[in-house]
Amino acid sequence: MKVIILNKREFAKFMEFNMIDDSNVESQNAMFISINQTYQEDEKWDVWGRTSYFKRQHSNVMIMHFPDVGEMYHMRFPKDPNLFTKFKAKKLYEFIKRNKDKNLAILHCAAGISRSGAVGTFIYDLYGRDTMTYEEFRRKNPRIQPNSYILNTLHEIANKDTNR
Repeated sequence: MKVIILNKREFAKFMEFNMIDDSNVESQNAMFISINQTYQEDEKWDVWGRTSYFKRQHSNVMIMHFPDVGEMYHMRFPKDPNLFTKFKAKKLYEFIKRNKDKNLAILHCAAGISRSGAVGTFIYDLYGRDTMTYEEFRRKNPRIQPNSYILNTLHEIANKDTNR
């Protein structure tokens, strides 16, 4: 599976250029992961006059909300409902597993660097090595700096699963 990590603006342009939207996304041989900051942020309109690219979940679309923070923040504010938790990691991992036969994973967060970088790296680690070298993965996604807390949490969940 090839992995493409974009920022929010690039993702919207990619979707518009390829004419992919809620009406036809499930016909695509790809999985789409939209990582947003918080539910409250989604209430704000983006530059295209909408709150989120997809209006609902689809079998190959995962819309998630969590901030880009590390382990220290999680330890300091463990009850923050927006955090990336093991529950969210398991939900995301199950989604990725259900879509592992897709040819492409396209994901975004606001900047396309840390949160989506972590999730994209995780997808590459699980299912991307068969279709692209690590050098190609990094060449296609040069600006990523994966959030280590998110990446480690996903790997922890995956390591507990014997049916990968």
